[in-house]
Amino acid sequence: MGAYTKDEELLVRFFQESLTGVAVTWYTNLEPSRVHSWKDLMVAFVRKYQYNSNMAPDRMQLQNMGKKGHESFKEYTQRWRDLAAQVAPPMTEKEMIIIIVDTLPVFYYEKMVGYAPSSFTDLVFTGERIEVGLKRGKFDHPALMNAKNGANEEDENEGETLAMTAFPTRPNF
Repeated sequence: MGAYTKDEELLVRFFQESLTGVAVTWYTNLEPSRVHSWKDLMVAFVRKYQYNSNMAPDRMQLQNMGKKGHESFKEYTQRWRDLAAQVAPPMTEKEMIIIIVDTLPVFYYEKMVGYAPSSFTDLVFTGERIEVGLKRGKFDHPALMNAKNGANEEDENEGETLAMTAFPTRPNF
């Protein structure tokens, strides 16, 4: 395509073919009198969609993410990694590992905080092993223990009446 960069008509035609969804509607409704050249089209497009780059995720947004209850460990790390790929400037793999471990639920965090995976893939593999261990009952996890018993502590005490009596005592001299 590099050989055709001087052919503005061809660039405009291919630009149109590369659009999808709302961008096609925008292009279709673009007033022809406003676009006289390839540069005009580029400027109009950037003006319209600049907010996408302004809203790019940052490290703080990644630090505030959390694993949802219904999500598997792998699903969470994929969602987190997809967002991390959009951060500018790009993150090093070590930085990604440090940040994602800090976002993990307490149980996972406790198991992984001392572990230094050599890659993000190793971290995902370890998290999946912890998840399988949880499902198989290899770990004592308070939330799982209550779920196995079919009740939580509040339910167990519900309906019980506790009584306490006190008898005054006098010191013997």
